[in-house]
Parts: sequence; C-alpha cells; structure tokens
Amino acid sequence: MSIYKLVVSILSIFSIILLSTAFFLPRGSEIARLINYYDYGLCAVFLYDFFSQLKKSDHKLKYFFTYGWIDLISSIPMVGAFRYARFFRIFRVIRVFKSIKILILFMRSQRKSSLYGIIVLVICFTVIVTSILTLYVEQETGNIKTAEDALWWTFISVTTVGYGDYYPVTGYGKLSATAMIFSGLLAFGTIVAFLNDTMESYKEDP
Repeated sequence: MSIYKLVVSILSIFSIILLSTAFFLPRGSEIARLINYYDYGLCAVFLYDFFSQLKKSDHKLKYFFTYGWIDLISSIPMVGAFRYARFFRIFRVIRVFKSIKILILFMRSQRKSSLYGIIVLVICFTVIVTSILTLYVEQETGNIKTAEDALWWTFISVTTVGYGDYYPVTGYGKLSATAMIFSGLLAFGTIVAFLNDTMESYKEDP
C-alpha cells in the first residue's frame, strides 16, 4: 500500500460528492458544467491509475477480471451511473487499512510522502470548492458568469498571474480568491520541494 493509493481513494470519495451535488443541480447550469469539467479531470487521474495498476500487476488478467474492470468503468466520465463504481476503490483501501491505528502507523513510517499526499489533497479540494463557490456567488453580479470563465479565473489565480480580465466583486468571492491564491503558492512550494528531494535522491544513488 502506498500514499498514492490513499490519495486516489480520497479523490474517489470527493468525485462521488461532486457527482451527487451535480445530480441536484438543474441540467445545463453553469455550476453543473463546471463540476463536470472537474469530473473529467478526476477521471483522467483514475484512468491513469487503471493503466498503472495494470502495468504493475504480475497477473494482468486476474487484476482486470477482479478489480480492473471496475477501475476502468469508473474512469469513463460519460457512463453515467457507472461512475459510482468508484466506491469500490474506497472499499479496496479499507480492506488494507483495517483500523485507524494501522493508518496512523503507515503515515508515520512514510512521513514525507504522506505530507506530499496531504498537501496535494488540500490543494485539489481548495481549488475545486472555491472555484465552484466563486461561480455560485459571482454569476449574477460579477463577470465570472460561465463554467469556462471560472476555469480560466481558477487557472490564472492558482498560477498567481492575475491578468485581471476576470475577478470577483463580492465579499465571498474575494475570500475564495484569497484561498485560491494561497493554494497556488502552496502548490509551487510543494513542487519545488518535491523536485529538490528527487534531485537529492538521484545524487545519493551510486
């Protein structure tokens, strides 16, 4: 078991929450479209996980006919209800981490990778949630009115470029923008630290 699998499983939970939220939204609404865009991105992560597990498996056919087909189906965003097969990813991790104590021991033994995993999760949650909230509060009063506007504003804010073509005007929108910018700074700091650790590990190898 690795922190990577734990991150993918938590992202699976988050994707279920997003899908459940979109179910109660009017079809074709801008917030529902924005959630669908993020779901496509999460599905790309799940599809990569499927091929990664398939490549690493010593018994590829056995993997495919036990869990692999579920992983594959849950990675396709247009299959509708089959996307809820992502729940099975969660159950697979629960079987490995049979208690909170085991989970804590695992994270203690893998502190650095666990920290990177937690930071990635925090950034993903913050970016997705704040962009959805910003679109919700700004689409009637500000200039962030469509899912595409929100995506572009999110990208510009996370990268701290700040073109100024789209910006929040409400109090809640500005608060979301602040959280978004801090997430971008955290992301760049994490990337630099990760690359530095990777280079150091290469130097230590004979």
